[in-house]
Order: sequence, then structure tokens, then C-alpha cells
Amino acid sequence: MRAIFIAVGSEMLDLDRVDSNSIYVARRLREKGILMDMKVVVGDHMDNLSWIVKKACQRAQLVVISGGLGPTEDDITREAVATALKKELLFREEIVADLQERFRRRGLAMPEINARQGFVIEGAEVLSNLVGTAPGLYCDDGNCKVLLLPGPPNELLPVFEAAFEKFIAPAANYHIVSRTFKLTGISESEADSRCADVYRKYRNPVTTILASPGMIELHFLGRSKNSDEEARRLTDELAEKVRERLKDFIFAEGDVTLPEVVVAMLRERGLTLAVAESCTGGGLGNLVTSVPGSSQVFLGGVIAYANSVKTGVLGVREETLKRHGAVSEATAAEMAAGARRLTGAAIGLAITGIAGPGGDNPKKPVGLVHMSLSAGDGVRSLRQIFSGSREVIKLRSEFYALNLVREYLNQLPVDGVR
Repeated sequence: MRAIFIAVGSEMLDLDRVDSNSIYVARRLREKGILMDMKVVVGDHMDNLSWIVKKACQRAQLVVISGGLGPTEDDITREAVATALKKELLFREEIVADLQERFRRRGLAMPEINARQGFVIEGAEVLSNLVGTAPGLYCDDGNCKVLLLPGPPNELLPVFEAAFEKFIAPAANYHIVSRTFKLTGISESEADSRCADVYRKYRNPVTTILASPGMIELHFLGRSKNSDEEARRLTDELAEKVRERLKDFIFAEGDVTLPEVVVAMLRERGLTLAVAESCTGGGLGNLVTSVPGSSQVFLGGVIAYANSVKTGVLGVREETLKRHGAVSEATAAEMAAGARRLTGAAIGLAITGIAGPGGDNPKKPVGLVHMSLSAGDGVRSLRQIFSGSREVIKLRSEFYALNLVREYLNQLPVDGVR
């Protein structure tokens, strides 16, 4: 079964509006092996919505529509869907009577306009909405199931869940198994080039690559009409082939963050960490301390934005700054050593760079970042030129620096330093 999601409402076309309903619905559908092929946002326009619903029903076996079920003139979803399905709208007095009673219990008289919510698409089943006034509707003409849901998330979720359990889940005919790899220290394009020749040979499982600043996610979704075991075998076969290509960059499988992984590794090895930051302005320390229990391994940090703090607090030599500049491998190394020396941490980690949009020169472009790790057995350095906005550059720097720690810790035994 394939699905299409349609979000209705001209307000959903505003740049600052995020459609969270489709994300929730897609996740729940996927748990039953139903893939969402596309999602569409349509304004409050009768002809546009009717046309989209008609086309969606021709392409998918399930169409989920959210919004436009209220009592006002711009709530046109019922009418538009009825037109698309070539059905009549029938008035149900009992729906209005129920609404009147609900208003009465609140000490209010129901506005006349709410009577519009008593219209139901011919042949549809009414879905109770105990939170708001807009009931949902479920239509099934044999070829396509159409589910109409209220738009507010607190109303949509319970209405959807009831319909999902009663109508949708029993019709799902696939067993599904999914796996997720989380990567850092590699770009989306490089990750894809390393494994595309593997996953493109498979139509099942389906591979999806998602990129966010500092992190790449690879999702594998395997389906089988026969059994969970077959779906798992198909998914594992592809996932392990991809793992072999990208094993150096995979920091977790499943719902785990890189800071959580690093904190756990530090704890397992009995080591502590301190940071020195310039361009990231405390973001690195914030990532680490966002993990519960990080106080066991994180000793503190220094935001050395000005050169005077680099020299006066961290002990970076004036000669280093004059010869190499604040954004350099040498300065990053001395910052990391200074953080370690100041706190007594086993590992010092430093970042210095040019987050932009200004401050660059021909030899040091915006996005140039130097990261350094100082430990008892030496120094490890990393140089990167990141693209993107100021905030993206900062976040990618933080993730790459944390990955430097992860890579170092991977070389150490769990019971402590070699």
C-alpha cells in the first residue's frame, strides 16, 4: 500500500509554518509497511484541492488529508473531497446535536456556523473528535481509502490513531524492518559515492540518505509479504554491505546522538574531557553537557574568543599567533593543551576557525576550521573547510571535533589508557 499526505490550509504555505502532522503519520504508516510517496500542501482553494485529491486517489491506495474541517467559509475539505470522489454531501443532524450538547456543557450556545460540520461525505464513516469540534471522516471506495483529519495536532493524533487501528493497520499487507546508521566526519556526497553502487542494486530494501549539519543518516527499509524474518534478512544483507564501506564514520545505529556516544566512551574508559573554543563560542561544551551524566567525564571549558584569552588563560604563545595566526593547526594544538593543563583532564579538545560571513582572507577562507585533541600520548589535528551559514559551520565544527574524540577513544581499551 502506498500513501499520499495532503495538508490543507493557506496558512501552511507561510515560510514559518512547519507541517508536523505528516511526519507523525508517515512514521506510523511506515511501522506497518505503508510508504508515503509524497506530501502536498494546498491552500484553501476548492478547485485546487479537489484536483489534488482526485490525482492522489489515482496514484495511491491511501490518501490522508489534514485540515479544512472547521466551521468557517475557508474550511472546504469536505466539499472538495466529495467533488473529487463524485459523492454527495449529506447532512447528519445527530452530529450537530452532539456539538450543541458539548457547547451546552461548557455553558455556551453553539454558533450557527458550526452546523456546517454536520455535513458528511456520502458513504463515509464519521470519526469522533473528543478534543475539538471537527469530526474526521473515512471513505473507502475499494480502490483508495481517504482519511480526513482535523488540522490541529492535538486533535489529529487521537482521531488518526483510532482510524489507523480500525481501518488502516488491518489492510497493511507487508512485514517491515528498518535500520539506521548515523555517521559523522564525512559529507553527504562522499558517503553516497562510497556506497551508492551497493544500495542502487536493491529495490527492496529502500535506502534513504538524510543530511544535517555535522551528521549523515542512512535509513534502510526492508519489506516482505511473507514474514518479519525475510524482511530482516533483506535489510541486514544490504545494511552490512554498506557498513563495510562506511564503518570508519558510523558512530551509532539507532536513536543515539554523537555526544551520548562520546560521553559513554569516556565513562567506559575512565577518562575526562575539557574543551577550548573560539569560533564555536561554547557550542561544543553545550553539546557535551546536554547528555545526562556528562558531569562524570566533562571537567569544563574556556571560550577563548579573543587572542588575549588564548594567551592569558590557555597559554597560547604570542609567537605562535604572530607566526601562524589564531586560525591555525599550531594555535589549536596549544589551545587543546592549555585546556588539558588548566583542568587536569585526560583529553583537551580545541576548535578555532572562521565562521563568517567576514574575517577571511585569500589564504584563510570562511569555513576554515582547525580542531585539535591533546592527550598523554600526543596531539591529533584536523583541518576542514566547511560550507554553509555561520551557524552551520559552527555546528559542523562541533560534530567533527567530537568525532575526533570518538576516533581517539576507539583506539583505547575500555579499562583505560594504553
